[in-house]
Amino acid sequence: MKAIQVRVIHPKGGMTTGKIVRYDRGDKNQSPFYIIDIGEYKSIRVPAHKVLSENFDEFTKQYNSIFAEVQRKLQEKCFPKDREL
Repeated sequence: MKAIQVRVIHPKGGMTTGKIVRYDRGDKNQSPFYIIDIGEYKSIRVPAHKVLSENFDEFTKQYNSIFAEVQRKLQEKCFPKDREL
């Protein structure tokens, strides 16, 4: 899978381009966030609403394809077609 390039605020100031490592929904006390690799020793944690995608259409398409694949696998696991009633 191709890494998605996003623009985020650099901890030392200014904007930088990084790659999304993973998404976390957070818990009931945290908002959703992304872990972004900005090419330094430590990746940064950025709230989901602060991430600006360089290629938003590709980001949406990739997310939708992954979501569809997960739904298909769950459907096959929970409701197998070869099971007879």
